[in-house]
Amino acid sequence: MDQQSKGSYKQLIQQNRNFKNLLLGQSASVLGDWFNMIALLGLVYGITQSPLYVSLTFLSKGIPQLLISPFAGVLVDKIDRKKIMVTADILRALLILGLLFTEQFIWIVFIVNFFTAVTSVFFSSARQGVIKDVVGEEDLYLANSLSSTVGGIISIIGASLGGLVSGMFSSHIAFFINSASFLISAYFIQATTIPKHYVKEKELNFIEDLKDGYRFIYQTPIILGVILVGISWGLIGGVYQILLTVYGETVYHAGDMGIGILYATQGIGTIIGGWIVSRFVGNRKEKMVFYFGIAYLFQGIFFTLFASSSVFIIGITFLLFMRIAGGVIIPLDTTLIQMNTPNDKIGFTIYENCWRRNHSIRYNTHTNEYS
Repeated sequence: MDQQSKGSYKQLIQQNRNFKNLLLGQSASVLGDWFNMIALLGLVYGITQSPLYVSLTFLSKGIPQLLISPFAGVLVDKIDRKKIMVTADILRALLILGLLFTEQFIWIVFIVNFFTAVTSVFFSSARQGVIKDVVGEEDLYLANSLSSTVGGIISIIGASLGGLVSGMFSSHIAFFINSASFLISAYFIQATTIPKHYVKEKELNFIEDLKDGYRFIYQTPIILGVILVGISWGLIGGVYQILLTVYGETVYHAGDMGIGILYATQGIGTIIGGWIVSRFVGNRKEKMVFYFGIAYLFQGIFFTLFASSSVFIIGITFLLFMRIAGGVIIPLDTTLIQMNTPNDKIGFTIYENCWRRNHSIRYNTHTNEYS
């Protein structure tokens, strides 16, 4: 574990077909998500002219993650993760089509977001556990940094094209693209061979499993530390996401294209951050913890500078440096948790960590990516 891995992105993809399928599925769904996000935020703000409605749009995604994630994590550790991911993708493909009626019923945004977030909770928790199943521990940092880097590249493409499509054509096209992207993701996941994950010798009931998961977190300092450090970002992450929309529309007066450029800048920063992890950090825990702490400090500094900016080019510059720091954090906190969590608790622990940093490429969603 203390040896520096000599692998590369290219070798990992060439030698691990299952991880490649997961990466292709991620790429498709993240691309669709960015089309959706740019179109939806521009549409909601354009209809309402209200930052409150933009806040509610994010809140309708965040509440399910906060409330459901611990329970979803326990269930994911008991059920076939591949079936969970495929089912979640199909359900999300259907749910997203409800956004086609946003202009007639603005409240439908919150309903679709809520139920899409519920299915995403199960999907993301299962996916992180699956990565540990298909990738060796020595390459976990490489797999996570590659996922983050690909998410960044796709976010640039998705944010740019999403802003272009919704600005020149219609937000409906973006929603159709997002729906189709989930079906493509389901196809690649179905084609993936996922090893059976560890099953406990003694099965606990649901409540006991839940208590066992929290007990593990509290008794494992490195896991508890990563989660507690991230809570501070969880408190301001929603504000940051709202700022991107409001600044793009109101402060910089750049409309959907401006929002797209801001999100594309995020992607560039995430790519650079992922490259820093793969090039300079490696799989040594001590270096991971050091880079994680430094990156978190600089993320806070540049967030403050970005929030204080009123000039487009200056704001983009601060945002870029902020997301470079975020691009270092995202793969490192995921890898640290994967490396220090047994398979029978990975779903629970991963999502306890992920719900509070919904800024990922996902974030997002997923994660935020991600992303």
